[in-house]
This record gives sequence, structure tokens and C-alpha cells, in this order.
Amino acid sequence: MNRIKESILSMVVSDSFDIRTRNAGVFRFPAAYRYEAHTHCEIEINYINSGSCIMGVEGVFVPLKRGDCIIVYAGVKHLFIVEDKENCRITQLEFEVINLPEKAKEMCFFRMENPYIRLRGCEDVCEYMESLCRIRRYEKDNANREMLVQLGYFQLFIELSEKIGCADRGSQKKGKIEKIDKIIQYINENWRNDICIEEIAERFEISSRYIRKCFQQETGMSCQQYICTLRLGKAKELLWFTTKSVTEIAMDTGFGSSQYFCRVFQKHEHMAPMEYRNLWKNRNRKGFPGQSSEPEKKNQIKEEKK
Repeated sequence: MNRIKESILSMVVSDSFDIRTRNAGVFRFPAAYRYEAHTHCEIEINYINSGSCIMGVEGVFVPLKRGDCIIVYAGVKHLFIVEDKENCRITQLEFEVINLPEKAKEMCFFRMENPYIRLRGCEDVCEYMESLCRIRRYEKDNANREMLVQLGYFQLFIELSEKIGCADRGSQKKGKIEKIDKIIQYINENWRNDICIEEIAERFEISSRYIRKCFQQETGMSCQQYICTLRLGKAKELLWFTTKSVTEIAMDTGFGSSQYFCRVFQKHEHMAPMEYRNLWKNRNRKGFPGQSSEPEKKNQIKEEKK
């Protein structure tokens, strides 16, 4: 038995060890959906089954596509935005580990050196996550269920720790792929400004054609879709939580003019910006369209997994 398995096994067999699952399921979100920034005491794992989305973690935007997995650690502020052209389907687990043994803290999964971890090619991870979802949903609440849950988390932690270890060993990127990562970072820092692919191509000394191809492969959306998703997400936040005018919001979010902003907003949200703002009149002002005041009550469709 290798070191990872030994650490996890010592955790699972510990009398004081406990895992409390708050949320587990497969969820489908509509295009252009936004779940506002929030924190909770549970670790959150999301696997992208289909579509693409963006997780904002401590102010950093992380694009995700089918097959990706993101781990967001407890107490870390994060938000969720679905790409503006298609639905997104995710498998999600939110759980809290109680009384983690010292030996287990050495594992990659529990080091928590960063607020989040993003992993590629996580189909095996998804299988373990969906197994836990089924156990929680269909098994009776008894000792047998508790044993199955602990075994499921045992397998999940092994798979995640091994993937994190492999990702750490292979984290050195070279050439044009490394430039795509830098381009994503540049967009994350400058999406409010007037930027275009040709300008990015010149700045990073790479062809615009190659950017379009690699950006789609890396994020699951085009460069322009990514920029538009960030802008619309911020615009909706400003419409809901501030009294800024449509013109001010258009300028603050990089649309350049209120006319263009209204046209894009209408196309993706099927309503004018002011119609969207007026939704609050019959709802909780502290909430957000598509979001309850309690994180676990998301405006989402939960799918049955048999």
C-alpha cells in the first residue's frame, strides 16, 4: 500500500474521523446563469459533465470545460458563472471533514496550500462522485450507508490525491500552451477594457488563428464568449446591487456604449437591463436572480441518477 492510501486509510478508520455531506448531486444550469460570491465551511468539488463555465475564486477567474474538476477549499469566497451560449451540467459534492488525523494532513488533497485546485481529465473522479451521490440519495440512513459513504470518500480522496500529485509533477508548460495560460490571465485582468484578439496576438507574439483554436480547446468557449461572459456577469451584479445607470454600467464593464450593452444583454438574457433590475421589486433585495439567500437552494435543476 502506497503512502497516499496509508494516509487515507488511517483517516477513515480513525474513531474521531467524520465526514458531513451538505450537498451531493448532478445539476443542470441554464446559459448565462450566475451564482453570486459566497463562502461556506465545506470543501466543494465540481466536475463539469457538459458545457463550460467560470469559477471566480478569491477574485481569480478560472475557466472550466467538460472533463475538468475544481476543488474549492473551505472558507474561500467563490462564485459561479455559466457560459452565455449553452447550458452547463455539473456533478457537485460539498462536505466537511471533522477531526482530520495528523497523518492525513500530509496528503496532497488536504494540504490546502492554495484556495483552489483545477484538474484536467477527471472522468474517473466523476465516477466516484456520482457513486457518493447515489449512496446519499438511495441508501437508508443506517450503519451500512455510513460504511459505504466512508468507502466512497476513501476512493475519491485516493483518486484526487494521485491526480494532484501527477499535476504537480507535470506542471511545467512550454511554448504556445504556456502563452494561452498567460492570455487567460491577461483577459482576467483587463476584460473591462477594450481588447480584441488581434491586440492580444500582437502582445503575446502568437497568431490570432492559433489563439482562437487553443483558447477553445483550453476553456470550452471562444475568446470573445469568455470576455462577454465575464462582462455580462459583472453587469448583472451591478444592476442588482447598485443604482448605477445603464450607461455607467456599460462603461464599467467594457461594452463601450449603452446601446451596444443593451443589445448584447437583450440577446443573452431575453430582457432589457432595466427589466432585469426591476425583478428585485418582488424578491429579496439581498438575494440575486437565480440565487436564494441560502447557498444550498440554488435555482438549478437536480437530476435523478439511478
